[in-house]
Amino acid sequence: MNKFAVRALVFLAGGAGCVAFAGLSGEGVASAVQCTASNGQQIERVVGASGCGAKAGLGSRATAEDRSGNGTAISVSDNGGNASSYNLQPGSSALAGANSRGVAYSVTTGPKALSIAQARRGGTTVAVGGWGGQAYAGPDGAVCSGGFAAAFDSVTGKACLHSGSIDLRN
Repeated sequence: MNKFAVRALVFLAGGAGCVAFAGLSGEGVASAVQCTASNGQQIERVVGASGCGAKAGLGSRATAEDRSGNGTAISVSDNGGNASSYNLQPGSSALAGANSRGVAYSVTTGPKALSIAQARRGGTTVAVGGWGGQAYAGPDGAVCSGGFAAAFDSVTGKACLHSGSIDLRN
């Protein structure tokens, strides 16, 4: 793994920690919609304009949570995969898919954001979409565009970070 990938991974880990801390702050919890599935379960929930869906095959786990009150979070996993999606802002969508022992994390931290993480073959993907950003991590590598976006895919070793005039990618 090159220096850029290591730096991007450290940045994404730090960002994920900040997102987790912000998510635990209690703001917006009253409108949170949470879906969790494992071992062949499927669940969908819609409350007002907030929705989530989680589907997990045998030996797999999927968690999806919309904390915005006006957005979507969807997670699907199979063959031992673990998919987690968290939408924290209105008008945004977080989508995560994991297959073959892959681990996918998809988080939206800004309004009008989209994040897509597709993990496979034991790899890990992380996609974070910020204010008006689109983040993708999966079989085609990592793509970041729009406002703020960061993504990493361990199978391809690709990572990106986009924010205004900053556009880093390997």
